[in-house]
Amino acid sequence: MVKKIFFVFVFFFLFLTLYFKLFSQVNYQKMQINPLNRLTIFFTDLPLTYNSYLNSEKTIISLVINDVNTKLKEDSVVSDGIIKKAELKKFANHIEINIYLKSPRGYSISPLEFSRALMLEVFDWNSLSQAEDNYRMGQLSLGDNLAVARKYFELAFQEPIANAGFFLGYLYLKANLPDQAKQILSKAENLGCNIPDIFSALAQCYYLLNDRNNYEKYKSKFLSEQKVANFKFIEIHPELKDSIFKEFPSLFVEQKKEFSQDSIKTLDTIKISEPTIRNEKSSRETQEKYSFIEKILVFLLVSILVVTILLISLYFKWKKEKKLLLIKKKFENELVKQRQKAIPNKFATQTYKKTEEFSKNEIEEKKQEPEKYINPEIKALAEQIIDSKKAELAQEITEEESSKQFRKKYPPRVEIAMQIQKEQAELIKKKVDSLEISELPTGQDKLEDFAKKFGISKTSLLAKINIEAIEKNKDLYKELYEKFFQKKND
Repeated sequence: MVKKIFFVFVFFFLFLTLYFKLFSQVNYQKMQINPLNRLTIFFTDLPLTYNSYLNSEKTIISLVINDVNTKLKEDSVVSDGIIKKAELKKFANHIEINIYLKSPRGYSISPLEFSRALMLEVFDWNSLSQAEDNYRMGQLSLGDNLAVARKYFELAFQEPIANAGFFLGYLYLKANLPDQAKQILSKAENLGCNIPDIFSALAQCYYLLNDRNNYEKYKSKFLSEQKVANFKFIEIHPELKDSIFKEFPSLFVEQKKEFSQDSIKTLDTIKISEPTIRNEKSSRETQEKYSFIEKILVFLLVSILVVTILLISLYFKWKKEKKLLLIKKKFENELVKQRQKAIPNKFATQTYKKTEEFSKNEIEEKKQEPEKYINPEIKALAEQIIDSKKAELAQEITEEESSKQFRKKYPPRVEIAMQIQKEQAELIKKKVDSLEISELPTGQDKLEDFAKKFGISKTSLLAKINIEAIEKNKDLYKELYEKFFQKKND
């Protein structure tokens, strides 16, 4: 029982570990460079935390993504553009991607929620136009302040920067304004936006506006352009509306212009702590945490239920096995007792059968022997001897009766006892005379048992057997004849 419980807990621990690895951790899928200044890194879900660094020469960007798993130990992609190569290395609980540039550049990292990817773009700060400057500032503000990011994207889209229109439409869609988002995204598409997620954003807008034809159209465009396995809607948060569309004073534009080029350049070395879209209080992160906690709670409840059911089933199984074991043990003990009783009885029965068979065979032999070996002359001689002995015995009895006249008279009780004894002796004599020699056993023990059974003296039976032996033995017959008959002649 203890081993089974231990096995259940080990299984539960392994299952819990596997669950966290497969469901709670984000898995890396692939990297691609397209266009030549953009690296897109795809995952099963958007990673929550990552850090990025630019070396002092501004030619190597290091991107460390935490809590990401992958089956690949290493991965890489190369191109002939400004991004020469991207190398991935796997560590215990994170991955590290090094991006090698042909010349010094700045960079921005933006989350693509539809593709579940991080989009890293490199650019030259020194050659940025005002509109491009606003676009990059909007990308850098996505992780800190959605209202500021929205304002920068609006300014960039007025110039117009087509890709800024995608991010602006994306923010409108997150705020549950699909009609306005559709208009902005459609304009961005016409301007030549090259971010594939614009098709998925338009698909969701048309879905919310009940336009199924355009929904299917843009969904197919997204799947073919981005080459992902499935299409997934993003979560909409109407409560973000106030944060995204918070108005700023007119000084916002003047304050933006006061940013020096040097201060802008330092932004590319700042650690981006969150790649997800959020407001000032990180609503995206809070939502992800709550979702994760809910998953953990559901998992724990299901696990506890499964373990409880297993323990209950094991308990009943153990109880049933114990009961069966007791019944089996009781049956075995009873069987052993019955066997112990049966063995002596069986042995006695077999012994009795063998003795009975032996006695029957011996009796048959006894019955056959007189017919084969008895000589008529010997038989006649034995009868003469017996007759003479009977005559002598009768004479002795007569003499004893005659002598009773001279004996002292006994008390009545003694006389009765003597009479009974005499009658018993005569009865025994009659029994002995009536027995056939073939009926008498040969063994001493058997003869004694036989005598007890019929109430006859063993000596009388031996005498009868000896007489039978005399008839069979000629030498003995001769000796007896000479001993008894010659004495009488003398």
